[in-house]
Amino acid sequence: MRYLVGYTADRGGRRALRLAGALASDPPAEVVIAQVEPAQNPFTAVYPGADTRGYGEILDATLHRWGHEALTELPDSVSGRLITRAADTEAEGILAAAAETDADLIVVAPRDSALPGTLGQVARGVLDASPVPVLLAVDQVTEPVAPQRVSAFIGTRPGGAEVARAAALLARRRDIPLRIVSMLEVDRRIGAPAQQIDQAREQIEQITREHTDAAVEIAHGRSSNEAFARVSWRPSDLAVVGARRFDQRTRLRLGTVAHRIVRQSPVPVLVVPPPDPAKGEKP
Repeated sequence: MRYLVGYTADRGGRRALRLAGALASDPPAEVVIAQVEPAQNPFTAVYPGADTRGYGEILDATLHRWGHEALTELPDSVSGRLITRAADTEAEGILAAAAETDADLIVVAPRDSALPGTLGQVARGVLDASPVPVLLAVDQVTEPVAPQRVSAFIGTRPGGAEVARAAALLARRRDIPLRIVSMLEVDRRIGAPAQQIDQAREQIEQITREHTDAAVEIAHGRSSNEAFARVSWRPSDLAVVGARRFDQRTRLRLGTVAHRIVRQSPVPVLVVPPPDPAKGEKP
């Protein structure tokens, strides 16, 4: 496994780095620390009295120092390396680095400048177009720890099978419990078609047949917001939700329920993309 961290030398970047290090420590995995610099900048010229190295060299040296400091923060059991890429936006640079390194997972955090409970421009840009799951080191988690239980949220929205599959794979890989949080009662309350509810129920039953130790918890409430507020959590939980496709190309977005979970979750959230129809992937 290879995890790519979209790293910046701030609280969010360090939170994402610690989360990736905790996740990659057992079983061992590689962590790629990706830093993004502007593709072009207007400050490369040298002016009288200015540092003769120019802005570009100063920036490179600073990123190099920050990157090596980040490497020292990874656990000793984790293999880490640095990659720096130039791009027009940080999200583009992170996605390009993930594709280049064939990363299995991207880890990002909301920026310190983002409003509480929001993703920020960079994290949202990564989520919009990532072909691989994105792990969000949400700002509610001040000190990430290695996950000890995986909680997959499944409702009637498309992508439930991918969410269940990703959650089960992570639980099996780490040898930790799997919890399926069913949102079907909430979907029924708000008028979801009976056929969709039946299909989602079949997905939940199938995953429990394949993983006999999986626990199923039914979320109750008059709304998804109320139901999520009633879900119990452990500090070492990891939540798994799905994204849905915004158009027929690559752009994704979080649905209403997933967005609320990300906004309120007291634990890190793994966002699983839906199948890509352009690649012939089946739902």
